[in-house]
Amino acid sequence: MPVFQLFTNVADVSPEFTSKASKLVASLTGKEESRVAVIISDGLKMTFGGSAEPCALVQCHSIGLDPADHARYSAGIAQLLSDIGVSGDRHYIQFYAPTANQIGKCGTTIEELTRPKEDMLHL
Repeated sequence: MPVFQLFTNVADVSPEFTSKASKLVASLTGKEESRVAVIISDGLKMTFGGSAEPCALVQCHSIGLDPADHARYSAGIAQLLSDIGVSGDRHYIQFYAPTANQIGKCGTTIEELTRPKEDMLHL
C-alpha cells in the first residue's frame, strides 16, 4: 500500500509525471504498482527557505519501509522531482512505515486481509 503524496508550488504537473511517480514508488519499494497510490497537489502557495522558487514536500507511506533504504528512496525521488524543476535543496521527503493494523481497506485492515485463512476460522 505505498502512498506517495507530493505537495508543490509547481503548477500543472503532468499526468505523465504522476504515472512515472507510481512506477518509481513500485520499483523502489518492491511492491506491485497496482497497490501504489499517488496524490499530486500542485500549484500550491508554498515557500521553502523563505523563497517561492519551485519547491516540494513529499510524504511516502508504506508498510515495511526500512530506514536503511531511505537514502536510496530519497535519491530516486530527488531525481523524479528534478523532472518538474525542483532541485535537491528545495524539498523535504518524509518517510512513514505504518503497521498493517493502521491501514484500512475493504472494510477491514490490511492485517486482517493478510491473516492466514486458517487463523480466520477461529475468530
